[in-house]
Amino acid sequence: MIKIENLKKYYGKSKGVENISFEVKPGQIYGLIGPNGAGKTTTIRIILGFLNKDSGNVLIGNKKIPDDINELKSKIGYLPGEVNYYNDMRVKDFLDYNKRFYKNYDKNYEKELTENLGIDLNKKFRELSMGNKKKVGILQAIIHKPEFLILDEPTNGLDPLLQQKLYEIIMKEKERGTTVIFSSHILSEVEKICDLVGIIKDGILIKEFTKEQIGSYSKKIISVKNLKNYKNNSWKISECKDENYIFSIKNSEIKNFLNDINNYEFEDIEIRKPSLEETFMEYYL
Repeated sequence: MIKIENLKKYYGKSKGVENISFEVKPGQIYGLIGPNGAGKTTTIRIILGFLNKDSGNVLIGNKKIPDDINELKSKIGYLPGEVNYYNDMRVKDFLDYNKRFYKNYDKNYEKELTENLGIDLNKKFRELSMGNKKKVGILQAIIHKPEFLILDEPTNGLDPLLQQKLYEIIMKEKERGTTVIFSSHILSEVEKICDLVGIIKDGILIKEFTKEQIGSYSKKIISVKNLKNYKNNSWKISECKDENYIFSIKNSEIKNFLNDINNYEFEDIEIRKPSLEETFMEYYL
């Protein structure tokens, strides 16, 4: 269990986070979602003991943070949004060094993950792309089979294939009973794997959803150019200028919407995923 109670952190007069509370049970994945600068990383750094809180409580298991962080380090896995290593060190040397910190380091598990992620053990870190460095970060975060896994924007720099592999790895950790915090600014990925989702805005947790509830917010933004004589009021219009319309349509209704719009004359149509702010506009006003 990870439990956060009334967490507050200011940087001088600037608010980092204020009055944040949530709880993640064993075997749950909690999605902390919000735009860049909302307070996700500040929250995570306080949970990990990297930053001192101004007030509030952080419990990991039955241990209090930051007081008991040294007792928990071997039980926590952490993947930051950006990973950095010694440029001249080879990956295999880094892994040899890394395993000294854990009593139950499983060499066979390391081999399995290395092959699954396609990690070249002989390369120096200076020779690796951002995505390949991130692969090593993923391995480092889970190699010791942690009880608590904290992932800060983990898909940054990953191609779609590797993102899918990461989701599969996280789901295996969930099945093992690991308590997971997964921060992101991308709604579709938290919807894919998270059991609970908290929306954070300007350092405040403004709303929590279950996986089922957040699915009802899944939608597409559909722009229709030069739509002639449009008279149907059934669909939500986000913007209309001259004969250019922007609709916000739930995924479950897209087929019906396209059948309807096809009855009208128009020049072009574009369908895209909404930004986080567009999806939760009522909370961002």
